Parts: sequence; structure tokens; C-alpha cells
Amino acid sequence: MKKVIALILVVVGIISMTACGANNQNQNAQTTTATPAVTSTPGGTTVKKGIDMTFWIFLNPASTEDPRNVVLKEIIDDYNATNKYGNKVTVESIHWSKFESQAIQAAAAGTGPDIMNCFTDMLRTHIEGGTIQPMTKYAEAFITATPDYIHKAENLKVNGEIYALPWESRATVMWYRNDVYPTAPKSIDEILSMGSAATKNLALGYVVGLGEGSNATGLMETFIPLIRSAGGELLDENGKAVFNSDAGVKVVNFLKSLVDSKTMDQTTMSMTYDDVVAGFMGGTILAMNAGTQRAAKIKSSDLAAKFSSAPIPGFDGKSAPAFVAGQQLAIGKYAKDTDLSFDFIENFYSVENQKKWISANVLPVRSAVYDDPEIKKLPAYNEMVMWSEYAKTGKVVFFPADYSELSSTLAQAVQTVVFKGADAKAKLDEVANWYNQKNGK
Repeated sequence: MKKVIALILVVVGIISMTACGANNQNQNAQTTTATPAVTSTPGGTTVKKGIDMTFWIFLNPASTEDPRNVVLKEIIDDYNATNKYGNKVTVESIHWSKFESQAIQAAAAGTGPDIMNCFTDMLRTHIEGGTIQPMTKYAEAFITATPDYIHKAENLKVNGEIYALPWESRATVMWYRNDVYPTAPKSIDEILSMGSAATKNLALGYVVGLGEGSNATGLMETFIPLIRSAGGELLDENGKAVFNSDAGVKVVNFLKSLVDSKTMDQTTMSMTYDDVVAGFMGGTILAMNAGTQRAAKIKSSDLAAKFSSAPIPGFDGKSAPAFVAGQQLAIGKYAKDTDLSFDFIENFYSVENQKKWISANVLPVRSAVYDDPEIKKLPAYNEMVMWSEYAKTGKVVFFPADYSELSSTLAQAVQTVVFKGADAKAKLDEVANWYNQKNGK
């Protein structure tokens, strides 16, 4: 219990309970270990009966603001109407920036959903927080029976178990204004020169959000590809912080040079990932890095005809290795019936449902989708194939349970270098030493 409480404090600090409405709805129904719902037939065999299940995810099927919400609603409605057991799945939407904290609080209270969405970056946080349970036997059988599923079982295991299956793939790419940039920048030097030239009185040429809010996602999805481009890594294979290398210093000094060259300014110190995307969509930011999963939202802007995407430029004149991640589905720790929970999960990964996701500019995890004649007719097809090819240059990493604490602390250190003139090596050493001592590395 002490470990769980510590994790709650890591993820949310000292938090209020304002985001816990969804937990309260489930406390009466999900306070005991899972027990299958069954009935006996005249022949003596046992057949599962349908049950009501809850599904926690960051999307909201009651909203049409994001095309992914619309797809999710279609999948949920279709499953509820056609599944052979008579199951009914109800979605409870939680904002992605509060997801882990709320899930861990629920698990600490002995409750939670039947099916849990979890982002690859935060998988270990869910494992350590006790929000999900292993589903190795289901996942291995599914992967064996689904040869076009893009992930291998051995690459999805943590401590010898599979806890979740990615249902979408995503890569962070560079988005830029094709009416301002004559071509996509191909290197760090071109970002500096072209970004500085693109900066206008009311628009910044190229922005990386350096705010520590929302798990410092704006910084980390740029920092990690660039440190890999420079020959380094965030953590080594044993989980030890190694970002205070020459490669890490090179990345932080590049971020400082963006400000020094007037490509971006001090307003970016507090910008989160969402702030940067909103600025790009509104025309106050002319280039940025953002995940392909945001494509549908980005292209809903009135300026969408002026938007293009490309791989993130690296230090060596080549593209930086892609930051690859994805949303996953897992069986909740307190699921009422694991067989029926996985029945829904398996349905979620069908080719037909994957086709629905690609129509919302979500990269599929079933390669057979790209062979579909109707998918090939989509206006974004060629761009999505480019994203998929770029994604192959990266790898999914399951970050440690205290990743959110590390990323926000690292963001604060980067801010002091970029905006206050601190020494990059000294600040990275400070954060790396703190992190390694905290974890006994």
C-alpha cells in the first residue's frame, strides 16, 4: 500500500479529488475480485452470460470534437448491438492529463474499470499502480492468430508478462506551414535558419513547448528523438538516467539556440503540448512537432490547406529516429470477467474497426488495412503511409513508473538553461543524479 500511495504522489503531487467522478460511479460494482458470469445449460455445459462492463479511455463518444470520438462511439455501439454474449460496454471518459492519477486512486481503493486504455509511455505506471492485470494468455493467442498484427509478443512483455496490446500506432512528426517554408527543413541547421527567417511579428517560426504541465509531453516528444539522433538515450537498459551525456547537452543547447535565433521566444517556457498544437492551428506558430494521432484535429483548422508534415530533422542531416508510441487496451485489475473483457478487446482490433480508425487519421496496428482498396482512396493515404514508414525508424519504449516526475523535472531544468542561462551539462547532471539516487542506480 505504501508503494501505491507513493505512486499517487509521484503522478499527481498533492491533488484534489475533483477528477474522481468516474471512480465513484464504479465503487459499488467493482470492489471484489473478478467472478465470471455463467449459467448452466440442460446438457450440463457452462455458457457465459453477458454482463455490463465499464471502459475507461481518454476519448469521449458523447463528443464530436475529435474524429476519434466518433469512431469510438461507432465501435462501442456496434459491439453492444452484436456481441454474442449480450455484453454492454459503457465508456467513462477521463482527460489524458489526469488519467493515470485517477486510475491509481481507484486501484488503491480497490475499484476500477473492466477495460482500461493506457498509453505506452505510462504502462509501467499502471503496472506499478496496480490498475491492470496480466493478459499474456489472451494476448499471445491473439498475436498467433493475427499474423498481420504489427507487434511481436516478446516486444510487448514487461517482467515476462503482456499487460496491454497497442490498438493504434503513432509517430511524432514535424508539422509546418507550406506557404511559409519553401521545403521541409531537413536538418537542425535548417530548422534554425529557416525557422528564424519564418518568424513574423505575430507568429513564431518553430516551437517546442517547454512547459512541465501534462507530463512535459511537448518537450519529451522532441527531446527523445533528438537525443537518439545525437547518439544518446534518455535511460539505459537498466533504467539508469544517461541523458546527461554529450548528446543530451547537444539537444538542450539546440533548444536554447531556438530562442537565441528568435525562432521562438519566452512564451514557450510554459507552453504545453496542447498549447503548441492550438498555436499552430491558429497561425501563431509556423512549425512544430506533434503526433500523427492529432492529424484529424490539426486538419480541422481553417489553415489546413497550408499544413504539411515530414519526419523530424536530426543532427546528422538525416531524420531523427521516430518517437513511436500508441494507445493500448488492458484488462482492469478489478474486471468482473477477464474472458469477456478480452472479447471486447479482441473486437476492437478487427480489420473492420482498424479501417474505421484509419479514416480518423489514426495509424493502424493491422497491416492488412493498407491493402484495402477503399483505404487507398483516402485523401491522406500517401501521407499516412509516409508516417508509417517513418515510424519504423523508432521503437516503443515502456518508460518507468515515475516517468511523469522525471519528465516534468527535466522540463524545469531545460527552462533554466534556455531562458536563464544556466549551464546545460550542470543542469542535466543535477537531474540525472537526483533520478539515479532516488532509484538506487
